Amino acid sequence: MYLHRASIFDYQQMEEVPDMKCNRFQDRYQEAEPSICAFIPEENLKDRLLHDAAELSAGLNSKKELPPLWGLPVAVKDLIHVDGLPTRAGSNLPPEILTSHEGSLIAALRTQGALFAGKTVTEEFAYHSVIPTRNPHDTEHTPGGSSAGSAASVAAGICPLAIGTQTLRSLIAPASFCGVVGFKPSYGRVPIDGTIQLSPSMDTIGFFTQDIAGLENVASHLIPRWHSFYSDRKPVLGVPNGVYMSFMFDEVRQIFEHQLLALAKAGYIICRVDMPWEDSFIAGDAMLRMVQAEMAQVHKDWFNEYRHLYGDSVKNAIRSGQKIPPDELEHSRRGQLELRLKLEEVRRQQGIDIWVSPAQGGVAPKGFDCTGWSGMTSVWSYAGLPAISIPAAKINGLPLGFQLIGSFNKDEELLFWADGVGREQGLGN
Repeated sequence: MYLHRASIFDYQQMEEVPDMKCNRFQDRYQEAEPSICAFIPEENLKDRLLHDAAELSAGLNSKKELPPLWGLPVAVKDLIHVDGLPTRAGSNLPPEILTSHEGSLIAALRTQGALFAGKTVTEEFAYHSVIPTRNPHDTEHTPGGSSAGSAASVAAGICPLAIGTQTLRSLIAPASFCGVVGFKPSYGRVPIDGTIQLSPSMDTIGFFTQDIAGLENVASHLIPRWHSFYSDRKPVLGVPNGVYMSFMFDEVRQIFEHQLLALAKAGYIICRVDMPWEDSFIAGDAMLRMVQAEMAQVHKDWFNEYRHLYGDSVKNAIRSGQKIPPDELEHSRRGQLELRLKLEEVRRQQGIDIWVSPAQGGVAPKGFDCTGWSGMTSVWSYAGLPAISIPAAKINGLPLGFQLIGSFNKDEELLFWADGVGREQGLGN
């Protein structure tokens, strides 16, 4: 096991000199990274970080107080552009054709005083490929994907904060497998400019931290229009009926039912709800086909020239996407808002505050080909709802996350409720 405690508050309470935080990161990086392989190798990492820390200190002369993320080392998934670092997106394509200018989130991190610890490993274009990153709980198991390196870097205590993306499961799955907090905001809540996208109708930038308190801290500084939320009651928890609950192994279902029983004993109301989707929709391939269709559009020019450099999984997905009729794609896009509205109506009718489920149908598989399952996550991503995975249990020493899903653009409520559920059950904190 390569686990280590490195919370955001630990870093914020350190001395104000960024060099101190930089050195702490370097020590942990040298200790864990050779075994975990969370980062894209960077030849002059130490020199770059010291240079960035010096610039950060020099820029403080004109400021009256320290920015809230002062000197915090942040890992960034290698789909997201950071000026001065190449973007490879887990691919063999020339980085000079992929690399572009950083977007709004990275600019906000700079303004808040963060240091960029480096780019983290992702599956090829966030779709699929075999990657070198290992699970810090057991290096014979996958860390999950596609935001593998970001989740593993936080679980190993190399960084207190890492940035990832999710289309169908790419934040929630690695958070569950690595035993960290993973948060996927509402679709569109965090600007996604400066990112190589997989499926623009679903892609969302999110965050990994070691606890919910740290996540709330960074969300308040990095998510636009963030506001405080408070309630003195416990939320009503909704559990989907139907085929959704079949997307898990028996031992996961048993653990989840035990968790629900414990929450009910603690005063939470649990509602089993018939959902406003067709079981055939969430058990079928419609959402995957939508991803592939948009993927074909995103990669059109690159694929025409560099198809020989694509891995087989991505190449086949793009070819499948090229065959999907435009009217099918438009139907899938319209269905996103329709489902979101239906879920909101059911939520109001049933008095549900948040939906809950296991974050994954199982714990991290042994080996590195399968990096997660979309059954517990994809429908919520399709509807654009915010979701969070908090560490909840272990099976044979491997973590399993507890997933909470909120209402669209009510991310603040979700984090508040999740913190309460976590504290009640000793989860995620």
